[in-house]
Amino acid sequence: MSVDPSWDAIVIGSGIGGLTAAAAIANRGKRVLVLERHATFGGAATVYRHGPLAIEASLHETDGDTVFGTNGPIARLGLTDSVEPITTDIFYETRGAMLPTICVPHGLDAAHEALARTMTKSRRALQTFFKEAKRIYQSLHDLEELSARGPAVLAGLILSGRLFELLIESRRTLLTRFNAIFGDDEIPKFVLGAPISYFDDDPSKLSYLLYLGVWTRYVEGGSYYFKGGSGALTAALVQHVQGRGGAVQPFSEVKSIVVDVTQSVSGVIYSDSAGTLHEARAPIVLGNASPSAIAEMLPAGTRTVFAKQYERFEPSISLFTVSLGLTRPATDFGVSAYSTFIYPDSMKRFAHFARAAAVFGAAPTHQVPPYVLADYGRLATGLRSHGDLHLLSITGVDRLSWWLGLDETTERARRQQWIDALVADLDLRYPGLQSAVEQREIATSRTMRKWLGTPAGEVYGFRPTPSRLFSRPPTAATPIRGLWLSSAYTVSGGYSGAMQGGLMAADAAMKHQRSALHNGL
Repeated sequence: MSVDPSWDAIVIGSGIGGLTAAAAIANRGKRVLVLERHATFGGAATVYRHGPLAIEASLHETDGDTVFGTNGPIARLGLTDSVEPITTDIFYETRGAMLPTICVPHGLDAAHEALARTMTKSRRALQTFFKEAKRIYQSLHDLEELSARGPAVLAGLILSGRLFELLIESRRTLLTRFNAIFGDDEIPKFVLGAPISYFDDDPSKLSYLLYLGVWTRYVEGGSYYFKGGSGALTAALVQHVQGRGGAVQPFSEVKSIVVDVTQSVSGVIYSDSAGTLHEARAPIVLGNASPSAIAEMLPAGTRTVFAKQYERFEPSISLFTVSLGLTRPATDFGVSAYSTFIYPDSMKRFAHFARAAAVFGAAPTHQVPPYVLADYGRLATGLRSHGDLHLLSITGVDRLSWWLGLDETTERARRQQWIDALVADLDLRYPGLQSAVEQREIATSRTMRKWLGTPAGEVYGFRPTPSRLFSRPPTAATPIRGLWLSSAYTVSGGYSGAMQGGLMAADAAMKHQRSALHNGL
């Protein structure tokens, strides 16, 4: 086994959280080594090609605070000139038997006005909701500014009662709060809760504060796609690390994390593409992987201690994605927004979302699950499909348990059956669209598990319940000194959540190292 030169920090995995942490540490003049087991970087943040079609693996959109905020990841990492954000037309549109086609525009005031005009019977309840949404948006924004602006911000939150309000809201679920505000009026729940599948499948378990905090960031801050797709963001982060003396290595699978006699990490052992083992040394190791995967890399004596911190948290949902290559723009068939959330006709109450989503857990019959359309052909994405194909994706909730026990033939047949069923449902809603479908691909929770290495194919880290996120606030620290979590499992999922997790891990690791040096440890 060869011994590599020492590094200041090592990152296990090149997902967006790990690359963010690496870039943040590199910005401090530290040499960082990122080890990736696959041939390509980015994890889910990648664009790949099947035949003539360039397919976005995961990114639909991210919020304006992440893209343009002075304390957001893009600005903090110095990537403002390295990525090109493209604004979407509106936040989203909703369709379904229970409600007319309703658009949610950008801007909290504009969204309030538009929805009140469309849902006249819900005006008073909507006023309550948007008043609360604006307060919470401002309070969470102030908390993010706390490190930059100091105690005066915290004092303002306390004296105004907004901090107490956040503590109260942190205990509520999305369904509990929706029911309190809207009662039996289901239409505003369907509209305001439409993006639930980007978080969870059960509004009775999903944290209301997390959902509303993210939802308001997209409404008020705007929603954006990166030109060139998520792969462009990954490439910018990789170049950022390499340009500051770091290295990002493919075909490098970490076999074990080295822990010394003081129970502190001192590096990792990894194999290269030829199977040769290498030892890389560093006082800081950041795990851009699931805690269960990291636990397997630790010495047997430390695994239980490490895993105990995470054992009571459930994994998040996974997702399926059907990618379609159309010979004509989706707008020709009536698709009228970049993001469209579609509810099945059989779904009558928002509380039944989990039940409606679970139909994907069996072979299709006469029902489809709730799903979201992302019409990439509507934007100047720069994805460069050949043959003038227009990318349209269908995404919805998936769980690995729904695919377990199927033999290869049955699984392949079910995947094709679901493509057929979903495209047929689209054709009913947008007549003629099916005739323009030239290419069809599907990724499921099995795909996610294989590519991301997550135990249940989860894509958002831990399930975002109130107890997970706010009874014990998330932290990047682990029970092993020098080992930090830098992924969706740190704070929450999605691009913003994973990047914030990376920043949190980098900040905590650097602060701990400065403190240790100051104290002579």
